[in-house]
Amino acid sequence: SGTMPSDAVGGMRRPEITTILMVAAGVGCTFGAGFAFGAATLAMLLRPGNSGLANFLSRRLAALMGIQEGPSQPPEAPQEHHDNSQQHHQHHHEHHHDLHHKSPIWPEHGNPAILSGAQAPRPTHFLLRPEADPRLDRALFVRYDPPPERKTGAIIIVCPGGNYDECDVYCGEGQPVAQWLTKLGITGVVLQYRCVSQGHYWPAQFEDFKVCARRVKREARSWGCDPKKVGVLGFSAGGHLAGYAACKAPPEIAPKLQVLVYPSIDTETPREGGDIDPWYPDQGYPAPEESVHANVGPDAPPAFLAGIPSDDCCPAKENTDPYSEALKEHGIPVEYVQDDEHGHGCGLQDWWTEPCEEWLIKQGWARKQDA
Repeated sequence: SGTMPSDAVGGMRRPEITTILMVAAGVGCTFGAGFAFGAATLAMLLRPGNSGLANFLSRRLAALMGIQEGPSQPPEAPQEHHDNSQQHHQHHHEHHHDLHHKSPIWPEHGNPAILSGAQAPRPTHFLLRPEADPRLDRALFVRYDPPPERKTGAIIIVCPGGNYDECDVYCGEGQPVAQWLTKLGITGVVLQYRCVSQGHYWPAQFEDFKVCARRVKREARSWGCDPKKVGVLGFSAGGHLAGYAACKAPPEIAPKLQVLVYPSIDTETPREGGDIDPWYPDQGYPAPEESVHANVGPDAPPAFLAGIPSDDCCPAKENTDPYSEALKEHGIPVEYVQDDEHGHGCGLQDWWTEPCEEWLIKQGWARKQDA
């Protein structure tokens, strides 16, 4: 009991190693004599009497072949997540396909729901356009679920910043924000949209939001969520996208609330110098008429705004201030906080997360965090 058989090497019996090497030698006959010679040499090294070197080589071979030493468990077979529905969207020269329900990179039912030693359900990855070449179209979203007993049924789509030049699920304005939302009982969906720097000019980013929102609304019930409780949260350029979506998305996918943190509202900001240039439409960025505060209407959803007066990229007086005023002019409820101790790109910070948490609880979307 617990003793390795005398003919075992590196957690595998010697006949298994010999079989593996015989196969390798056979392949060598096809692909070259050098491979066959190497396989034969390994077979000689694995003869009795060379146990030390044999054990080392067998462990390396096992690692390369993905074989665990000692007792191993059979791999869990993934289960496909099927749905044949598909929608098509076009804008100018770009041809967009809506999401297939078969699009998760890691099928949600094919992996353990809970990571070993952790309480958080595993994130689920979705390609926006599975049929597209991922070298050209990197758009995707990742869903982060709260523990079932904490779930409120609300979903918030998170749009990271990056000046529309970069966007990454795993940046400080992506995955950590979704993880914070799950602690409030909210399902977080982080959108990685296409970027101007990759040749995807505006409104490609808004197109990506619409594809994502349609999928989220369609799938919400199967995720244990409420399709009528889908909101949006954005930072910097992602704040422009989130605010624009809150004001301009088609009614069937329009967000029901918005959280904008140091957002770019005015496309010509910063107007008085700063760390970045304003957006120029002839370079692929949104035009001045697509500034968010210029598109507010009476159907815009309630807003939580977080601005930084000393922000060198998106100063509050050019962005959150005018947006707050425009929302109030249309009778839209606004909660507005400011902070001057942090700079642009600060991500999750107590100065805005704590009042935002209270605001989300008042909206009926969140629970208080566990102590």
